[in-house]
Amino acid sequence: MYTKISLIKRTVFYLLCFSFFLTSCNNSGLDYTIKTILNPNKISPLTAILNITSDIPCKATVKVLGDIPVEQSFDASSTSLIVPVLGLYPNKLNQVEITLDYEGGQKIDVIEIQTSEVPNFFPEIGINKLEKDKMEPGMHALDIHFANFGKFRSAPIIFDDNGNIRWYLDLSFHKGMVGPFQKIKNGNILVAGRHTIYEFDMMGKLFVMTKINNNYGIHHDVLELPNEDLLLAVGKRDAYIEKDGKTVLSDSDFMIHFDRKQSKIVREWDLAKHLDVDRDELNFFRDGDWLHMNSLEFDGRDSTIIVSGRNQGLIKVTWDDKLKWIMSPKQKWGKSGRKGKGYETKPYLLTALNKEGKPYNKDVQNGIKSADDFDFPWGPHAPSLLPNGNIIVFDNGPFRNYNNENNYSRAVEYKVNDSDKTFEQIWEYGKSRGVELFSGFVSDVDFLPTTKNILMTSGFINPYQNLHRAKVVEVSPEDNKEVFEATIFFKNISRDINKPGWGQSDLLYRSERMELKN
Repeated sequence: MYTKISLIKRTVFYLLCFSFFLTSCNNSGLDYTIKTILNPNKISPLTAILNITSDIPCKATVKVLGDIPVEQSFDASSTSLIVPVLGLYPNKLNQVEITLDYEGGQKIDVIEIQTSEVPNFFPEIGINKLEKDKMEPGMHALDIHFANFGKFRSAPIIFDDNGNIRWYLDLSFHKGMVGPFQKIKNGNILVAGRHTIYEFDMMGKLFVMTKINNNYGIHHDVLELPNEDLLLAVGKRDAYIEKDGKTVLSDSDFMIHFDRKQSKIVREWDLAKHLDVDRDELNFFRDGDWLHMNSLEFDGRDSTIIVSGRNQGLIKVTWDDKLKWIMSPKQKWGKSGRKGKGYETKPYLLTALNKEGKPYNKDVQNGIKSADDFDFPWGPHAPSLLPNGNIIVFDNGPFRNYNNENNYSRAVEYKVNDSDKTFEQIWEYGKSRGVELFSGFVSDVDFLPTTKNILMTSGFINPYQNLHRAKVVEVSPEDNKEVFEATIFFKNISRDINKPGWGQSDLLYRSERMELKN
């Protein structure tokens, strides 16, 4: 007895990255057809949907074949299955293995799906180091944004251990920067524009699109809270500060709590209430950009929020809007408030302690000098809490010690004592690599839960030897050895070299380790 496969129809054609073919197979155990739709939602070109119909119920496993296969199994058993395919190789006739399990048997078939090239402005990706047995599982997700003549077009990317792009989401329909790209608790992908929050699945299907009040503009970070509501970093319309005796329009200095179920704003925090808006010692660009909030972290132990302000440092505020502490060089802190008439901020500044529990000298506390085993985070990004309660943050390092002589970036861990307002540096990585990892803005650092490694992203390394690039490094904190490193080589295709600045260079905002599955 042998199985005879009768191929009824297989047609492949291309239209807006659309591919379709129909296969019909039968034997004594199973009659089925497979209809394939490439890029079913028109924004995820390396995905496909298989519509499988059969004469008896079956369940499916699908595997994209290649050097690094991508496989998913599905428990649903039916005579009509809709099966997602992720991880197709670009510009290739992909071989995709489908296994159908049914009562009394199993059928394995291989179909073909042709894909197109990725956009020409996508980066080249080089793998510099790979020790798979020491790495966190998953592929490599980039929250990446491409120059677009003064704006950005956003297209998050996932690449494999060979540097091959295996998934991306074309968000150009938004006509502006949208992010940060992240997977939330319900399994969806969440990104946000200035006034719009989107939720997609990995196939690019839009599940939720929410507009927020136009008086607020989302920027830099959207944080999912434990109850699945959102905490948003925003600017507020008609918010002003007094700077050097002048009234100035400000931005990037409010947070809001957004209730997802009711789709409304339920709480607001004004960060100017707690900080000295007139302080321009660190990374100052323009008068209204006194804080430049870029990241949020929620501490469920005491319902507080850690805020990263690129131009001021890290601060911690309570859910009921009280200041807990400020982590920043102590130089030139005055009164809080939009008009500088609030309370003194100096009592809230954390004092840095050495390994013996003693304060560093005044020059170190003020940021004029760095100690060999300690420094403040300068122009920081992406603070997050470790399982031990410590804070890890990306210390960008621009204008370190108020000069441009010590250009390095690092991942750094701090232990904070909230009650006595002290902190100490526990661990760091990146300092010894100097300009090789120096990224004056954007960037990210993450704790990887399975291996307990640290993933560091230098998202905009200053052009060096005519190369504009980013780095993604996974490091073991036990010995500070790299177990994975990739270089992202930007192309900057859509830029005006006569108008440098925002939207004229590609950048990598953050990266994550992520499983490629729907």
